[in-house]
Amino acid sequence: MKVDIKKLPKSEVQLTITVPYDIYQKWEKKALEDLGNHIKVDGFRAGSIPEDIIRQNVTEEVLKGSTLDYLLQQTYAEAIQKNDIHVIARPKVDIKTDIKKEGDDFVYEAVVAVMPEIKMGDYKKIKITREEAKVEPKKIEETMQLVMDRFAEWENIDRKAKKGDRGELEFEGFDEEGKAIPNTASKNHPVVLGEGVMVPGFEDAVMGMGVGEKKEFDVTFPKDYHAQPMQGKKVKFKLSLTRLEEKKEQKMDDAMVEKITGEKQNVADFKKRVEEDLKVEVEKKNKQEFENKVVTEILKITKVDVPETLIDQEIEGMLGEQKQRVQQQGMEWDKYLEHIKKTEDDFKKDMKNPAEERIKARLGVQEVIKEAKIEVSDKEVEEKMEEMLKKYPEDQQKQAREQFEKDDKAAAYLRNEISADKLFEMFTK
Repeated sequence: MKVDIKKLPKSEVQLTITVPYDIYQKWEKKALEDLGNHIKVDGFRAGSIPEDIIRQNVTEEVLKGSTLDYLLQQTYAEAIQKNDIHVIARPKVDIKTDIKKEGDDFVYEAVVAVMPEIKMGDYKKIKITREEAKVEPKKIEETMQLVMDRFAEWENIDRKAKKGDRGELEFEGFDEEGKAIPNTASKNHPVVLGEGVMVPGFEDAVMGMGVGEKKEFDVTFPKDYHAQPMQGKKVKFKLSLTRLEEKKEQKMDDAMVEKITGEKQNVADFKKRVEEDLKVEVEKKNKQEFENKVVTEILKITKVDVPETLIDQEIEGMLGEQKQRVQQQGMEWDKYLEHIKKTEDDFKKDMKNPAEERIKARLGVQEVIKEAKIEVSDKEVEEKMEEMLKKYPEDQQKQAREQFEKDDKAAAYLRNEISADKLFEMFTK
């Protein structure tokens, strides 16, 4: 096997790999064996089918694909190992010369990203203030009220609707020509007036109405409304209020606390619990903001030419993340692209700079860890694991430990987490 190496700009290397016919035959034979174990041919047991019979029962494309699965993986690994090339991303493979007859060489190119040279500024000058986790008394009271509101009881009323009331509505939207607009009609539609869950202007129109009253009014949908066909559209709604309720007066006492928590607990203890929960949220938020500021400062002093293949790989990852978020919101990807008026290629182009920034930041952080000689001992990993296990119920800790010890990635994850904690501690003012 022959390997020609050519250095490319932006820390990429092009490998031209020439595979002799006999090596190609070796991996084709392996592919035939593998296929012979999976196909069914009358009169033969799986694994005992002659090569010529296997060839007759699989397409040329299937055989070639299976052969290349083995050949590319094995010859590429051999090429980078023998030439001591430290790759950091999947290769881009392009077949240059295929096998057409016996004795032909198989030639392909693999463009790979290698670790680029990283030039760091003086990271020791970076100092960021960590915000103290404070919870204002007003926030505690508001949170307790919100929790209590979830357990509110409602009663029917006979008066005009006002802010804070809960109503049931029946409505339908029509265009300027008086035609009904699809997906704008609803019956027994619940809404708490003043919460702002409806299109701006809709809840205002309900204010002052009585049960059984009908009304017509116009609403202009926001230009950034999630449903693209409705963006900026003027709609005439026909509305009737079918039910109106007001919230019964409640008070936070020991009985209400028991109703909320399912435990006998006094108001003071519940308030302390709410404060502790809020403090955890604030600490988490402050920690994330602090770490983001540190990474931003590291990014400013990191100079590196990021390989294009690495950027492409990052873009694919970001694309996958966005698709997952869209799916979680209950929207189809094609519909989402239609809504933002972009193609998938447009989305990838938009992600190019953010992807490059993410990679630079990651490489910068890794370089600081390396230059600062941040190390993590096995003892520290063990202590971190013990800390993690304490969060499990006592009867589950043994099983959790066994799973952790079987998972090689778990220890690496904890090691990286400890390393990151040490890094961020360096920059605390």
